[in-house]
Amino acid sequence: MIKMTERAAQEVKSIVASKSLPESTVLRVDAEPVEGKNELKLMLKLDTQEPEPGDMVETTSGTRLAIDQAAAEVLGDMRLDYNEDSGNFVFERSEAAV
Repeated sequence: MIKMTERAAQEVKSIVASKSLPESTVLRVDAEPVEGKNELKLMLKLDTQEPEPGDMVETTSGTRLAIDQAAAEVLGDMRLDYNEDSGNFVFERSEAAV
C-alpha cells in the first residue's frame, strides 16, 4: 500500500484549500502500463468523489489517499512524499520493501 508522509498530506491540504475544493477531497493514485515497457506510469489527481468500494484508502493527518486495490497490489509498499525544493510529489520505495 502507498503511504503518504505528513509533508505530502499538508501539501495536499494546501492545494485543496487553494482550489476551494471540499475537505473530503481524496488524492487518487492512478497507474497505467507504459506501452512497450514493463513499468507503470503513476499519476495523481484530486477527486471530489468518495472512494470506490474496491479502493484501498490510507489517511494521513486527515488527508485521504485512494488507490485501486489491483494497482496497490502491483505497486507494493511505497511512500508518497512532497519535495519542497522541486515542488513535486515523489514516489519512493519504503525501507521495508527495499
